[in-house]
Amino acid sequence: MNGNSQHFGGFYSFSRYAFWLITLNFLFIVSNIIALLAFMVFIPSISNALFYFLSLIPTGAACSTTFYLLSLSPDQTDKSLIKTFMKVYRRNFVDVSKVWLPILIVFFLFIIDIQYFQQEYTVFNQAMNGLFLVLLVLLSIFSLYALMITAHFHFRVRDVYRLAVYYMFTKIKVTTGNMAIGFLTLVGMFFISDFIILFIASLVAWFLTINSAPVLEDIKNHFMEKKAINGDEPEVEKGIKTLSSEV
Repeated sequence: MNGNSQHFGGFYSFSRYAFWLITLNFLFIVSNIIALLAFMVFIPSISNALFYFLSLIPTGAACSTTFYLLSLSPDQTDKSLIKTFMKVYRRNFVDVSKVWLPILIVFFLFIIDIQYFQQEYTVFNQAMNGLFLVLLVLLSIFSLYALMITAHFHFRVRDVYRLAVYYMFTKIKVTTGNMAIGFLTLVGMFFISDFIILFIASLVAWFLTINSAPVLEDIKNHFMEKKAINGDEPEVEKGIKTLSSEV
């Protein structure tokens, strides 16, 4: 009887956690509905870049909110997950956008440069194309750190950027893990379907959150007071986000 109770309890916990992830996935997709519509309606081309750019503006806040809630547990959010998601999203939108918009601008500049150098096949163009592809990968990792940090802490924009760069190159294991998660996601999209991301977005974000936990813990331990630290560590402002401060 006791074994059956434990089995039932384990199944209940698993199903509740799965439902929590599915709900977060749904909320993430809904908060990115403008971007989804843009990619479905407009043909991928430079002429439509402005539409893509505008549609992706809310994506930063959607990612940041998802990262934040995934760092909590279902017990802390499942009673009013939809309400909590919307409140965190709305209250953090401006702060996240200050960090996200410059990244998005640079991202599209890199895309335009890549398209430009692909127009004519020369050794120089191929070299430049490869360079911008590498920069695009680095920017993607940088943006992940920036959004993750913004999700959990109140920092100035320049401090978010400095911390993102700092941890990119000091937490190599975390950076490599995030790159592997991103690569496997792209492989799945390539071999299965681009639309698979609609069903596994929260799962991917959950793996990224778990893998990035050491970075968040290190920030909490070392950068929660404004101070100049010897060496290469950047100076930052105090501030940590809690669920009680958001809802």
